[in-house]
Amino acid sequence: MFNFDLSQDIEDFLLENPVCTEFELVSHLQKIGRLSKKVLANPLSLFRCHFLIFNALYRLQYLTFSHHRYQLDISSVRIQLNPYQQTGEASSGQLDVHSPLGLFYLDLSQLNQTREQDVTKLLDQFWQHYFNPQQKIQALNTLQIHQDEHPNIDFKSIKKQYRRLVMQHHPDRGGDANQLIAIQQAMQCLEHYYP
Repeated sequence: MFNFDLSQDIEDFLLENPVCTEFELVSHLQKIGRLSKKVLANPLSLFRCHFLIFNALYRLQYLTFSHHRYQLDISSVRIQLNPYQQTGEASSGQLDVHSPLGLFYLDLSQLNQTREQDVTKLLDQFWQHYFNPQQKIQALNTLQIHQDEHPNIDFKSIKKQYRRLVMQHHPDRGGDANQLIAIQQAMQCLEHYYP
């Protein structure tokens, strides 16, 4: 179903831009018409886009390394094309052909079997781990909600307190813009903790 190859377009881009981000790759692929402008519009489409890009990156990584063309370093925040360097047996620069992440992205069944609810669940788990409990406590404190006084507070009450503080600290009403920004950031954080 999604059996098209982005590796040549990605390689062409990397040869011109040896250090880039995944978003820059997506933007380029959209610009040249290889990806839809709406590809990031929903979780499933976002996952499929990400998967196809990383599938192409890992295939490029293995092929170009084995042909001694260049080395491709792939991470979630940066993709970097480096000149090929002969590495010794004990070198850490050696390509790991059994990388679990690489094997995942090279398995196209992962793409075809993943459903929207799977992606939503993965994203929810990511946000729960991304925001640690200390951030939640700090966000509640910013909204002047103390867990020891309100251990079972619900999101409706949090939103009510948020609206009250926004009105109080809004610059149009003589409030502090920096405090308003902190309140908004706290609310964005808490949205990931409460259904």
